[in-house]
Amino acid sequence: MNNKKLLSKFIELSVFSMVLLIPVIFFTRTNDVFEINKMYIFRLMTILSAAVWIIKIINEGGVSFVKSALNFPVLGLLAVSLLSTFITANFNVSLFGVYEDFEGILTVLNYTVFFFLILNFAGDERSVKKIVALTIAATVFITLYGFAQNFGIDFIRWNPETYNPGRFFSTLGNPNFLAAYLVETLPLLFILFFITKDTFKKSAVLLMLTGAVVILFLTKSRAGFLSFLVTLLLIIIYTFIDSRKEKHGIFAENKKWLLGFAVIFTVTALFSGKVQEAFGDLYTRIAFIFSEGLQKTPRVYIWKSALMMFKDNPVLGYGLDTFQVMFPYYRLPEYWRIEWNGTPEKTHNIFLQYLSTQGIAGFGMYMLLLAAFFKKSFNVIFGEKDITKRYFAFGFFMLVIAYFIQGLFNYTVVAYGMMFWIALAVILIMGGININNSWHPFPGRLSFIKNNAVLFTGVTAVLAIALAASLTRYWAADMYYKVGNIAAETPGIETRSLEFYEKSVKLNPFREIYWVKYGIGFERCARSAKDPANVKHYITQAINVHMHTLKLNGKNGYNYNNIARSFKFYGENIDKKGYTDAVKYYEEAIKRDPNNAYFGLDLATVYMNSGEFEKAAKICEKYSAMYPNFATPYSYLGYLHMLAARNTAANKQQANELLDRARQYYEKAVEPDKQWFRDNISMSSSYSNLAIIYFNSGKVKMAEDTFNRGLELWPQYREGYYNLAMLYENTGNLPMAAQTYKRVLSVFPNDEKALAELNKLSGRGIK
Repeated sequence: MNNKKLLSKFIELSVFSMVLLIPVIFFTRTNDVFEINKMYIFRLMTILSAAVWIIKIINEGGVSFVKSALNFPVLGLLAVSLLSTFITANFNVSLFGVYEDFEGILTVLNYTVFFFLILNFAGDERSVKKIVALTIAATVFITLYGFAQNFGIDFIRWNPETYNPGRFFSTLGNPNFLAAYLVETLPLLFILFFITKDTFKKSAVLLMLTGAVVILFLTKSRAGFLSFLVTLLLIIIYTFIDSRKEKHGIFAENKKWLLGFAVIFTVTALFSGKVQEAFGDLYTRIAFIFSEGLQKTPRVYIWKSALMMFKDNPVLGYGLDTFQVMFPYYRLPEYWRIEWNGTPEKTHNIFLQYLSTQGIAGFGMYMLLLAAFFKKSFNVIFGEKDITKRYFAFGFFMLVIAYFIQGLFNYTVVAYGMMFWIALAVILIMGGININNSWHPFPGRLSFIKNNAVLFTGVTAVLAIALAASLTRYWAADMYYKVGNIAAETPGIETRSLEFYEKSVKLNPFREIYWVKYGIGFERCARSAKDPANVKHYITQAINVHMHTLKLNGKNGYNYNNIARSFKFYGENIDKKGYTDAVKYYEEAIKRDPNNAYFGLDLATVYMNSGEFEKAAKICEKYSAMYPNFATPYSYLGYLHMLAARNTAANKQQANELLDRARQYYEKAVEPDKQWFRDNISMSSSYSNLAIIYFNSGKVKMAEDTFNRGLELWPQYREGYYNLAMLYENTGNLPMAAQTYKRVLSVFPNDEKALAELNKLSGRGIK
C-alpha cells in the first residue's frame, strides 16, 4: 500500500472510530461525565484526520475536494456561524459554547470538517455499510446498558440528586438525549430488517430492533415518542408504496415479520412492569399538557423569549450559542414561576435556536442546506433503481426526519448531532458522487509546498500536536474542577478546593464556570475562617476572582450578583462600607435579569443590614406581588416588621401594630401553597419567628406547635431548638426543655451550648 492510500485509510478508519466511540464513551472522573468526553474524542480524532489530510495535500501538491450539491450551503452555514461568532453578545461563549453542550464555532467547524472527511474518504457504498454496521453496534451497546440500568444492574453508582433514578440514560447522560439517539438509529434498524434475507440474521435484527424500541419507551421522552410514531408511520407508508413497484416487493415479503415484531413488542409491554410504568408515565406527562394547557409548560415561555430575541436582533441574532447568556434579559415572570431559578442553555427548538442566536442569516442558510438535502434525498429514494442504495438512503433520510421532530422540543449534543452530518454525507454518496469530479482550487500553485514537503509536513504535525495538547489541557481542567467541587462540599476541607480550582482555571482560563466556582470557593473559606485576617484575605480574593469572571462574561447577571454577595459579606464582617459596593453590583445584576427574585431579595438583605427598611420592604413587596406563591418575600417582610417593632419599642402601640403585621406576613409565608425552593434557612426562621410572636402574645400552644412544625420540615435549624427549649423553660416545663436539648444533640452531637444547658438542668434533677 503506497503512502497516499495509507493516509486515506487512516482518515477513513478515524471516521469509523468516531461513529462507534462517540455515542458510547463517557468518563466519571471529569465533572461533565458525558459531553466533554464525547467532544474530546470528536475533536481529537478530527484534528488528527484533518492533519493527515493536509499532509496528503502537501505530498500530492494539490487540493482535491469532492464536489456535491451540499458544499455551498454547508460552507455558507459555517461562514454565517463565523460571522455570528465575532458579532456576538459574548465572544468567549460563541467560541467555546456553553458548558456541557460546547456548541460554539469550534464545534460547528468540527461538524463541517467531519462532513467533508466522510464525503472525501468514506464516499462509497462499502463505507456506508460499515457506518451502518458501526452505528448499529453502538446502538446495541447503548440498548444493553439501558436494559441493565432499568433493571438495577449498573457498574456505576450514579448520584440520585444529579440523575433521575426513574428515567435512565445509558451512555448519553440524559433520557431525552438517549431517546433522540435511538429515534435516529431506529430507521436504520428497520431498513436493515426489511432488506435482510437470511432468516437467522433477520431474527437478530428483529431482536435488536425490539430492544431499542423498548429502551426508547423506557426513557419516557415525549419528544422521542412522537418522533418514533411519525418515523414508523412514514417507514411503513414508504415501504408499502415502494413495494408496489415489484410483484413481490419488500413490504409483502416482510408482512409476517412485521406482525412478529408487533407481537413481540406487545407481549413485552403486557408482561413487563417497567414498560407498563413507562407507558403510564408517558400518558400522564402527555395528558398534563392537555389538562393544564400550555401555561404550565416551560418550553412555551422559552420559545416566547427566543422570538423576542429574534425580534430585537433579526439579522444575525445575538451570537452563536449565546441563548443562555441573553435569556435572563428576556426571562418572563411566567417562566420564573414554573422553573424558578432555572436558566435554559438552549431554546429547546432547533429552528428557534438559529433565529435567536444567528438571526435570519443563520436560519436562512440552514433552511437552504435542508432544502438541498431534501431535494437530493427525494431524487435518490424515489429514483434510485438499486434497492439497497434506495433503502439505505431512505433510512438516513428518516434519521434526519427523526432528528428534526425531536429537535422541535430538544437541543443537540454531539452524540446524535453527529448523526445528522453523517446522514447529509450518506445521501450524497447514495446519490452517486464522482470522486474524479473534484474541485481543485489551487491547480499548479502548490509546487513550492510539494517541493518542500518534509518542512510543511513537519509544521503540520507540530500544529496538530499543539492543538491536541491544548485540547487535552482543557479536558484535564474538568477533572480538577470536579475534585474542587467535591472538596468544596466536604466539611472541614473547604480550603483544599482552592488548589484544585486554581489548577482548573490555569489549564482552561476561558471556561467561565470554573472561575465562578473558584470565587465561590474563596467565599466558603471566608465564612468558615476564624481569624479576622484570614476572613479578609479570602473574601478579598473572592472579589478579585469574581471581577475576573465578569471580564469573561459581562452579560451574565450572576457574575454581578457574585461580586455583590462578596461585598455584602465584607460589609457584614469587615467594614460596612462594603454595603455600598454590594448595592451597586446588585443593581447591575437586576438590570440584566430583572425578573430574578433572588437578586432583588439579596439586595433587600443589604438594605436590612443598613437599616434602610423602607427600601427593603419595597423590593420584597414587588416580588411578593410578582410571585404570589413564593414564600421568601413574605418571610422577609415579616422579619422587616419585627426589626421595625424593635426599633420603636418605646412606642408600645406602634410596636404592637408592627408585630401584628409581621405575624400576618409570616402566616402568609407558611401557608401550605407557598413554595420555599430549598431556602431552608428562611423557612425555618419564619416558623421560629412566628412562634416567638405567638408566645409573646400569650398563644403558648400555637407557639409550641409552630416551633415543632418548623423543626419537622428542617431538623438542622439549631436556633429553632434553642427557642423551643426557652419556651419550655419560661413556662416551667423543664423535662420538655431537657428533651429538646437532647434533640439538638441527636442532630449536632458536639453542640457545646446544648450540652451545657442539659448539664444545668441535670444539676436541678431534670433528666
